[in-house]
Amino acid sequence: MKIIGIAGSYGKTTMKEAISTILSQKYTVLKTPENINTSLGIARMINRKLNEKTEVLVVEMGEYTKGDIHYICTVVKPQIGIITGINEAHLERMGKIENTIQTIFEIAQNMNKKGLLVLNGDDELIKSNYNSYISQQKVAWYSKDNSLDLKSGLLGRYGRGVVHAGSIIGKELGLSDEQIKKGAALVKPLSHRLEPIEGARGVLVIDDSYNGNPEGVREAIHVLSTYEGRRKVYITPGLVETGEKNAEIHREIGQELAPVADLVVLIENSATPFIAEGLIEKGFKKDALLWYKSSTAAHADMGNIVRPNDVVVFQNDWPDNYR
Repeated sequence: MKIIGIAGSYGKTTMKEAISTILSQKYTVLKTPENINTSLGIARMINRKLNEKTEVLVVEMGEYTKGDIHYICTVVKPQIGIITGINEAHLERMGKIENTIQTIFEIAQNMNKKGLLVLNGDDELIKSNYNSYISQQKVAWYSKDNSLDLKSGLLGRYGRGVVHAGSIIGKELGLSDEQIKKGAALVKPLSHRLEPIEGARGVLVIDDSYNGNPEGVREAIHVLSTYEGRRKVYITPGLVETGEKNAEIHREIGQELAPVADLVVLIENSATPFIAEGLIEKGFKKDALLWYKSSTAAHADMGNIVRPNDVVVFQNDWPDNYR
C-alpha cells in the first residue's frame, strides 16, 4: 500500500480530493474524509475503513502546534509527502511564522527517507526553507504556471497547480497519460471552496466560505476579477487567527480588493476595519462599502444587496467564538 501525506497552511483538502480522484483511475483509494486531519480522526478512519483492498491511502495532516505533523507521520508513515503552502493561517496559535514552517516541514523529516516529496513551487516560504529539512528524498515541484494540457473543474489559477501535483504523483505510481487526463477532468470544486452556484436572476454565487487564509483570499479576488461586464460583489468577515499580522494582512486584502470589486460587504468585527482602511487607501468609494453586524443580517438582506447578473463571492465564515 502506498501512503500519501499532505501538509500545509492552505489547500490541503482540495489537494487530497484531487489526488484521490486522479489515482482512483488505477487504484483503490482510501482518503481521510471531509476536514478530518487530526491524529485521532485519522486513527479512527484507519480503524473503521482501511482493509486489504486499499491500495493507496491519502492522509490530510492538520497542524495546530509544533509536533502535530511529526506525530501523524509516526502513525501513517507516508512514502509520498506533499506540502501545499505556508502562510499566516493559525499564526495566533503558532506564535510566529518560523514555528509554522518548522511544523509543516515535519512531514519532510518524518516521511520515508527515500520517498518522493512534492512541493509547491509558487510558494516563497517553501522555496526558501526546504533545503533545511529534506534528506534523501526525491523532490518534485508543481506550479500553476506549468505547461501541461490538463483540464479540471477547479476555479482559479491554483487549480492548475493542483492537477500538476496530481500528474507528478500519478506518474510516480504508474498511471498512464490518459488515466491522469481522465482523472483531472473529474476533479471538481469542493463545497464552500470557490464553489460556483448558479442563483436566481442570473446571479453567480462563488461560495468560498470555508477559505480562511491569505493565499485563498488572493485567489478568490483573482477569480472575481475574471468576470468582465458584470457587477462584482465581495462579502467577508475577514480571517481569524492571524495574530500580530492581523492589521497588515487585512489592509492588504482591502488594497487588492479595491480595483476589483464594485461593492464590498463587511461583517463588523476586529478584522474588517483594516480591510476598510486598505480599500479607502486605494481609492475605493465609501458608498460602495456596506457594513452589517453579523453574517446572518447580511444574508437576510441579500435581496437589497444583489442585483440581476451579479457575481457574488462569499469569503470565509467566522465561528461564533471569534469577534
